[in-house]
Amino acid sequence: MNNSLKIQRFRFIMIKILFIILFFILLKTEVYSQNYWIRNPSPTSVILTEVFFLNNTTGWIAGDSGVVFRTTNQGVNWTQQSTYVDNYILDIFFLNENYGWAVSWDVYPDSGSYLGTILLRTTNGGVNWNRSMFADSNRFLKSIYFLDQMNGFSGGSPGGIFKTTDGGIVWNPADIDTASTFILPVEHIKFFDSQYGFASGGFRDLAGSMWKTTNGGNLWYISIVGPEPLNDLYINDLNRVIAVGGDFEYGSSYVKTTNSGLNWNYDTLGIFGVATSLDFRTRSEAWIAVGHRFVYSSDTGYSWRAIYTPDSIRIEDLCFTDTSNGWAVGYGGAILKYYNPASGILNHNETADPETFVLYQNYPNPFNPKTIIRYELYNQDNNVSLKVFDALGKEVVTLINEKQNAGNYSVEFDARSAKNGIELPSGVYFYKLETGNFVQTRTMILLK
Repeated sequence: MNNSLKIQRFRFIMIKILFIILFFILLKTEVYSQNYWIRNPSPTSVILTEVFFLNNTTGWIAGDSGVVFRTTNQGVNWTQQSTYVDNYILDIFFLNENYGWAVSWDVYPDSGSYLGTILLRTTNGGVNWNRSMFADSNRFLKSIYFLDQMNGFSGGSPGGIFKTTDGGIVWNPADIDTASTFILPVEHIKFFDSQYGFASGGFRDLAGSMWKTTNGGNLWYISIVGPEPLNDLYINDLNRVIAVGGDFEYGSSYVKTTNSGLNWNYDTLGIFGVATSLDFRTRSEAWIAVGHRFVYSSDTGYSWRAIYTPDSIRIEDLCFTDTSNGWAVGYGGAILKYYNPASGILNHNETADPETFVLYQNYPNPFNPKTIIRYELYNQDNNVSLKVFDALGKEVVTLINEKQNAGNYSVEFDARSAKNGIELPSGVYFYKLETGNFVQTRTMILLK
């Protein structure tokens, strides 16, 4: 073998090694990043397609077979609501804790024939749902949004946006500036205020489209902004809007504007799959659901990074109620809860020192009702504190608060008598170990 071939082979081997190293670095980063999202106990195993939270306490999840569940205690308990619908809930929206709406399709079970759009309405938080059929049985409505108890909007396929002024009893088509794109389906509708709103949609391999209104939804202006449909959108302010979508052939994509829709910039997210949902945790940090991955940006959408969901669960929808709390739902009845890693309890950038101590993952996890927490101390005469907190950051119990020498330790945590002898409910809990200036926190799940 001549020197030239040896050099080429050496370069090839080095490049291959570098790619392997890079792969493991990225893999480690993705696994680490999953700690933002933690799987919560779920009341169902069907596919969940929608999640809507009014605040950190009260929210609804919905999906296949017409299931709708409500929580009023941060997802610790869920109450199923009767919708008398057999198919997917395609969208759900609540104005407050009483008034809510949802849409589904009526499909004949044997032939799969489409019979029309089902409109659901509640005035008591979903305890009772009133069902009605949309007047035009040839419309596949997918999205619903209300400004107040009377004025709302819905859109679907074929294209068109409909408006109601009586709470959803009668729907009339809103005006659109051109009829040439009437076939393009509407996927999602959102408003910034009572006058200013956007809708996203389009058709695969044909066009991605955005609609805009500045007069309360009476007239909409449509723009073709990309090659693939856009499934969800977020309005930052009167100028900045971003929408996400894509298709399974070319992957996920997004569009954004910084001048209120006068111009749109299109780009891909760089991963296969279709982006189904988008929300912002802060003014600059955005999260997108793309199948088995989350894609997030920390700079308002100028750059994006993908991480796998916990256990590679396929996620369909997500939302945030504030900077510390978010929810995501998907296949197998999966419910994920976001915990802010910068919070006082769950902080993965803590000052843990591997030369001082190691805090191990509890076992079993999930557990019911007992689990073992293990840790190892490397220094003599340590002041050790081991505490358990609930999802709100409230202390549940102090397990250890004493001086301990170097060695291996294990502590039993019993959820039946942890808090003043009161049995703890199912949910996510945190255990924090402190010794000297070093702190580490881990997560555990009580699943009954």
